Amino acid sequence: MKKTYEFNKIDFYGTGRKVNAVSVEIELTEDNVFSACGWIWNTRRTDCISGGQNLDEINKFKKNHPIFKIIYQMWKKYHLNNMHPGTEAQEEALEKAGYTGWANNYLECCDYLKSIGLYEDNGYKFGTGWLKREIPQEDLEIIKGLFK
Repeated sequence: MKKTYEFNKIDFYGTGRKVNAVSVEIELTEDNVFSACGWIWNTRRTDCISGGQNLDEINKFKKNHPIFKIIYQMWKKYHLNNMHPGTEAQEEALEKAGYTGWANNYLECCDYLKSIGLYEDNGYKFGTGWLKREIPQEDLEIIKGLFK
């Protein structure tokens, strides 16, 4: 399932004029992988000013919009829920230790996980594949509701 939401224009450049359209596309695959991408368009909508994984940026303008708020919350929790480089325990340990941008600090993350005995968790070595985390049924129903 795919759906594109069109939101009211925003004043992206802070000129006092709301001339930039905002679009957000959401997708839920048959195997329950969720994704969302956003676009902030130029005045003529011939090119995007900002696009892709920019929902944090769009949130600055649309945080009070009820539909965007739901999309944003689900995106923060589940975007590409089939692309986790580590188990929940590995990722929680890295976050707790202040590691972010795991791809940019991969070796450092591996060294840290080795130092705390979590590099290999239940036979899985951090970063050697992509792990999927299922979306809880309650949130999956919320996501599915966005497609109605």
